[in-house]
Amino acid sequence: MSSSEKFEEKNSTGINQVTSEWDAWVGILYSCIAADNLIKDSEKTSLSKLLYSKEKFVGIDVTPLYAKSSHLKTELGQLKYIADCCEVIKEEDKETVFALALEIVLSDGLLGEEEKSIIEVLSKQLKIDTAMAKKIIEVIFLKNKGNIKKM
Repeated sequence: MSSSEKFEEKNSTGINQVTSEWDAWVGILYSCIAADNLIKDSEKTSLSKLLYSKEKFVGIDVTPLYAKSSHLKTELGQLKYIADCCEVIKEEDKETVFALALEIVLSDGLLGEEEKSIIEVLSKQLKIDTAMAKKIIEVIFLKNKGNIKKM
């Protein structure tokens, strides 16, 4: 059995523990900043600012969502957790969440191997059309070109 088949089998069993859109958005974006297994305070701050700029998060305290995200990512594994989050994202929000995920991983203007992998998984799980994914990636790369690498 290939690793892809094992993932699909694991993904098809159990109950989805991602219970709200807020959980799903934070879960996906938090997983993206954790792609390199190092979450800096500056990344959490940037993520919080990004979320609070969205109407969907007006009046929502994201701090407990981070804790839940960290717990579920560890409990389920990153791939299963992302898949569960993607199931909860509304169709009309999928491209936005994908663009925001790219924004987060490319904030330093670089795309590392772990980040590239998570973006590929996210694109597949959100079922983003290949042509649209390429457009989004191109725009975000252009937007972040020349950013100073954050240490």
